[in-house]
This record gives sequence, structure tokens and C-alpha cells, in this order.
Amino acid sequence: MSEQATLPPPPPKFDITPEELGQNAKDLIIHIKQATAHLINSCTDNSTANFDTIILPLAGIDNEVKSRIQYIALFQAISPCADIRKASSVVINLVDKAYLNIFQNEDLFALVNRVRENMSPYVIDEEDTRLLNKFHWMFVEKGMYLTGKSRERFTWISRRLIELRVKFMEILGTDPGCLWKSKEQLAGVPLGRLSTGADEDGRDNLYRIPLTKPITNLILSECRISETRKDVFLHSSTRYKANVEIFREIIVLRNESSRLLGFPSFAARKLSQQMLGSPARVDHFLQHLHDALEPLAEEEMLKLQKLANTYDPIHLWDFDFYHTRMLQEQSHVDHEYISQWFPAKVTIQRMLGIYGELFGLQFEKVEALESSHTWHPDVDVFSVWEENKSSFIGYLYIDIFPRDGKYNHAANFNIYPSYLDTEGKQTPVVTALVCNVSRAEPALLRHTEVITIFHELGHGIHDLVGKSKYAMFHGHRTVADFTEAPSQLLEYWCWVPDCLQKLTCHYSHVSHEYHQHWLDSQEEKDVIQPPMEIPLDLAENLGATKHINQGILTLRQVAFSKFDMQIHGPASHRDVETMDIPELYNSLLENTTGLRGPGDGYYWGNGHVTTSHYVWGQEASYYSYLYTRTLAADIWSSCFKESPMSREAGSRYRRQILNHGGSKDEYKAVQDLLGRVSTLAAYLRDIGCQVTPLPLKC
Repeated sequence: MSEQATLPPPPPKFDITPEELGQNAKDLIIHIKQATAHLINSCTDNSTANFDTIILPLAGIDNEVKSRIQYIALFQAISPCADIRKASSVVINLVDKAYLNIFQNEDLFALVNRVRENMSPYVIDEEDTRLLNKFHWMFVEKGMYLTGKSRERFTWISRRLIELRVKFMEILGTDPGCLWKSKEQLAGVPLGRLSTGADEDGRDNLYRIPLTKPITNLILSECRISETRKDVFLHSSTRYKANVEIFREIIVLRNESSRLLGFPSFAARKLSQQMLGSPARVDHFLQHLHDALEPLAEEEMLKLQKLANTYDPIHLWDFDFYHTRMLQEQSHVDHEYISQWFPAKVTIQRMLGIYGELFGLQFEKVEALESSHTWHPDVDVFSVWEENKSSFIGYLYIDIFPRDGKYNHAANFNIYPSYLDTEGKQTPVVTALVCNVSRAEPALLRHTEVITIFHELGHGIHDLVGKSKYAMFHGHRTVADFTEAPSQLLEYWCWVPDCLQKLTCHYSHVSHEYHQHWLDSQEEKDVIQPPMEIPLDLAENLGATKHINQGILTLRQVAFSKFDMQIHGPASHRDVETMDIPELYNSLLENTTGLRGPGDGYYWGNGHVTTSHYVWGQEASYYSYLYTRTLAADIWSSCFKESPMSREAGSRYRRQILNHGGSKDEYKAVQDLLGRVSTLAAYLRDIGCQVTPLPLKC
């Protein structure tokens, strides 16, 4: 083993003040301006403009920005200090504007344009070609072909959209509020996961229900009192009202700027760079799915009504409860009982074991860290190596418990991307899993949380094994309608009985304290301690629940996808200006799924502004969550289903898909892996449909 392999660089430090964060951003902005000016001034003769003199230096600037901006932006989501979170939001706005200026520089655009017009495709490899085309598109999308008042208006809109996005995300980071309910109103809910206290009116002996996703999901799934479920659902649907007008302005301005560029809509503009290519193809894909799923969803609705003993429609706030009962009664699955085999930190370490076995990786927990190397005492840090510590890859941070001001969903945050440095060496990766698991003792995961965390860790693995030359294409930085496919593929391991046993460890085996906790919770004495791994029959029963209500659940995603396409693809600008966005969202949700709201119209919530999806991440691309599931299902069925822990299959998949990130054509990469064009067949079988499949790319 080499000395270099045994002595990795120390993990980054996070003990930073708001002032230092501001200085970091200021230094980066100065670097962007100086490096851009130097690049332009170095090319005094257009005849010397080529890939080496223009595109590689521009890639160097982009690498530097991406290797510093992710760190600065992270604090907005994870810092325990409100002032630091605020500072991060403010300076990210400034850095984004400085980065935007690169691609609004006419002199630099002329040079990039010249390189692109004169570059032979035989001179550079595929990743270089994609980089050149990506840079050119970034200039075009910033309005560089516009002139006069159109250019001025477009520039103003671009800056305004950054401001609106930052404000929107700030609001999502605020306290979502809470409800207070009595023990009787929470019948069926495991009260140990809630805190007690007095509400604003001084009523004591109540339970606090924070309107965060894990707790609202718990109430909707477990509470036997329909009025409580309704109250929690409707209050959850009206969080972050300050975002409603911000959202409207974002949608209107996106449409206007896209029309200035010559596109009929923002959706047409965005999709021109993605796998499906156009709104028409997305609409066709969604309609094909809808038509295939509708008969299945109708059958599922009848079963739910029978279980609920009603002929009335099932309400949106009742679906999760009856879905959970169906899992328990039809498949003998009690998710609260099963969660005993998923103690949070142990389960996550076992997840890392599966990833290590499958992809040839080694994870080691970093002990005796200085406090400056994490942003909170709850955070665990792992060094990540190639198998047998043959080479160091980077660091994985795991931050699983909720706290005030923290990002309140589950996500993976890349902190430092990897790319080839000036010496041709791959730089280390730093990536973070951020989620919100109940702090109850013991902290146990429901199976849905296991899937979510396994999925998000999948994005981290994509980061860690990325081997692209440029940060632009590192890890998960693929086209938007491929990004989720690798993580969705990895969800399949959470349903395989043998793999579930590898993930599990009954909490009573974790420590003496936990064993005592388990003993104290038993009504009878002299009980036999449960086995360490989940019993095979229980794992098989859990696996059998995968298909239950998938018609309705998938149609819910179809509804969200149709909403995304309709707000971003109006027939005219007047249509988007007059669009009733909350009504559209709620009506699509009700009418596509068959689940009902409170009645009297569709003005009961603003769920579209309680998530970042349509603003920063999946704008005009929400359909990709479904599209990538079809890719994931096909890859699973073809490569892993027969032998999920096959090292050969894992190595081949890593080599042909994960290592490249976005540096190769994603559609062709999947086709090469499968040896054919991908279809919907495996996905439709997976959710219980049997229809004639169409190719995924129309």
C-alpha cells in the first residue's frame, strides 16, 4: 500500500463565520472576473482561438467555481446558525450573478463561437465535445444572440430569477409551523416520536406535530382519526404561503425569457437539451403511462373503498392511512413493528456495506474528529476508498437528525466535485447525505425511510465514483431526465429479501441500553429476543407489498408531472399570466388520482410551493422521476434481478454508467449497457400492468 493511500487529505473544515463566508464568496467573485478577463486578453488574435486556448481555460474557471460554490451553498441547508444560513443565501445570489456574467460576455462568446464553428469532431473526444456544446448552449441560453431592448429585458429577467429562487429557498428553510393534538386525537400514532407541551393558548398535555415531512407522513399513515389526518394534511398543504406570489412571478418570467430566445415556452427551451427532447414527447410519455395505469388505479380504488367500508371517494388525507392498513391486513406487514430492525445509524452503515460489496468501495468512519471538521455534533464522517484502500476517493458526510433551520427533506449535497486538476490527477470528492429521521430513542427507520435514504445515498455513490475530466459532468450532473435513474435503480435492493436481511439489525442487538429498552417495552416477561436479522418470511411479506396501490401512487406522480409541463408550456404568454396555478395543481392531483380534496372547488392548498422541485432542481423536468424509473426498471430486470449482489454486474454498471457522470450521451450509454433500446415493459410489469410497451424514445 502506498504512503499516499494511507494518508488521505484531512476533511474540510466548517467552523466559519458569516463574515468569513462572505469573504470566501468575495474572493471567488474576484477570481471569476480576473480569470475571465485574463482568458479574453490572452487571445488577441481570433485565429489562435481553439479548444486548448479557449475551452480548456474556461473549463478551469468552471472547475474552480464548482469546487468552491458548493461548499458556500451547503451552509444555507445545514448550518445550525441562522446568521450563517442567511449569509449563505445572500452570497450565493452574488456568486451566481458573477458566474452568469461569464456567459453574458460578448467577447468570450465570440471566441467560443469561433472554436465551435471551426472545431473538427475528430480532434477531441466525446467529453470534450459535450463540454464545448454545453458552454455554447450556456451562452445562447443567456441571450447572447439577442440585441437592444430584448437583450436588456432578458438580462434583467435572468438576474431577477436568481433573486426569486434564493428567496423561495430561504422561505423553505424556515419553520413550517406545527399543530397541537391531544392523545385521543392521535389514536394509533406512536406517541414516542412526538414531544409534549402546551399550545399557544396554554392548553397543556398536548402533543406537538411539526409540519415536517417525516411527521406529517407518520400522522397520515398511522392516525385512526380522520379529522386529525385532514387537519394535518390541509395545514401541511398551506405551508410557506409567502412563496405563492414568488412562484407565480418565476413562472411568468421563465416563459417571457424563453420566448425572447425564440422558444415557444420554457418547457421547449429546457427539453431541447434533454433525453426526450420536446414537450410533445413528454406529453406522449405521460399519456401512455396514464392510459396504462388508469384501469389498475380503478381496481385499487375499489379495494380501498371496501377496506374503508364506503362507496364514497377516498380523500387525499385518507389514502396513506388505508394504504398502510392494506399493507398490514393483506400482507401481514406492520411497518412500525418492522422498523425495530432498522436502527438508523446501524442501517446506514449496512447500506454502505452493500454499496462497498457491489461497487468495490471501502468506507471507514473517521473517529476523533476535531469539531471544526463537521457542522454539527450529530454528523458522522466516512473516508471512502477503492477496495483494499488502493486509492483514496473522498469523504462522505451523514447528517440524519432534524434541527431548527435545517433542510427539512432528504437530499444528497455535493460539497466538492471531482475533476482532473492541472497535473491530470482526479481531485477528491466530498459529498453529504442530509435527511430528517426522528430523534426518538431508539431512532428507528420505517421501510419507506430506508428506501429514501438508500436512494439519496445512491446520489452520493454517483458522486464518489465519478471520473469525469470536468466538474461540469461530475457524478449526478447528467441531463435532468437521467439524473435520478441510478438512485432509483438502487431502491430495488430495498425490496429483495436477502438484501433486506443484509440491511437489518434488530435494535435490541445494538447495545446493552437498547436491549434494556426493548425488554422494558415488552408486556410479558421472559420473552425471547428477536433475531438480529429480519426473519425471512417477514422480509418476503414486505417485498410482496411493493405492488400495492402502485397505480394510484404512480398517477400521483403523473399529476405532478402534468402540472409541471402545463405551467411551463402554456399556449401563449397571456395564458401563463392568467393561469390559476393553485387550482391547476389541486385539480390535477384530484382528477388524475381519483382521490378527493375537501370539496367546494380546488382552493384548499398551495402544495406546489412547499417543495423546491418546480423552482430549483426539476423545473420542466418533473416527468423525469417517472421516465428514469422506466430506465431503472429495465436496467434492474436485465442486469441485476437474477443476482442482485453480483460484483461482475455491479462493476460493469459502474464502469459503463456511474463513472462517466454526464460526460457521455446517457441514452446511448443505457443502450450499450442493455444491448438494445430501452422500453417501458419492465416498469409496467413492475407496477402490475400488462400492456403493449412502446420504446422510451419516440
